Amino acid sequence: VSDLDLDSRILIEPCAVLVHAVERAKTTGILRFNSRVVVQGCGPIGLICIAVLRTMGIENIVAVDGNEKRLSYALKMGAIKTVNFTEHKGIEALAGAVQNCFDGHLADFAFQCTGSPVAHANIYKFIRNGGGLCELGFFINGGDATINPHFDICSKEITIVGSWVYTLRDYATTFDFLKRANAIGLPIKELITHKFPLEQINDAFVTNVKMEGLKIAVVNK
Repeated sequence: VSDLDLDSRILIEPCAVLVHAVERAKTTGILRFNSRVVVQGCGPIGLICIAVLRTMGIENIVAVDGNEKRLSYALKMGAIKTVNFTEHKGIEALAGAVQNCFDGHLADFAFQCTGSPVAHANIYKFIRNGGGLCELGFFINGGDATINPHFDICSKEITIVGSWVYTLRDYATTFDFLKRANAIGLPIKELITHKFPLEQINDAFVTNVKMEGLKIAVVNK
């Protein structure tokens, strides 16, 4: 850790979440070098997810979100195309937009990073038959999602893994990820858009709730 600067150290914990999620996704045997991958949700978690995939050599990544600034940042992190869900009415139109980004194909694998029950219900429509899904958006209880198990899971033979937080061993991999991300020029440290001293922690919470930045850091100097 000593050879990492302050910003990299701030990012260790959220990056460990995504290192763990991608390792969980790899257990399906579906996530591969040439996979078509959709990442739904471009907050800090989704953006780091894109970066982790990119450092693995996966390039065919499409990001889905409703915020254009975050979608623009997704391109910087390694996504090839983006879809703004606010521009498409209904799940069929949205799924069609994702499919068009993959030249008419559905995704081989999807990462659901929003914590929104509606987003979870929608994401099955982005995935091909025999594809995979990693759900990591529900760090807390975000409510029930309505899906049709026959159409969404069984008939498509979707393989699903859940991911929650990380393990101690993920930290060692995370150090290597951060070094690799910096080496290939991903603007990973630009995720930290705001830093507040401890005495301004209330301002940090307000900034975060208003979604005025990406990663909001409280630094006890």
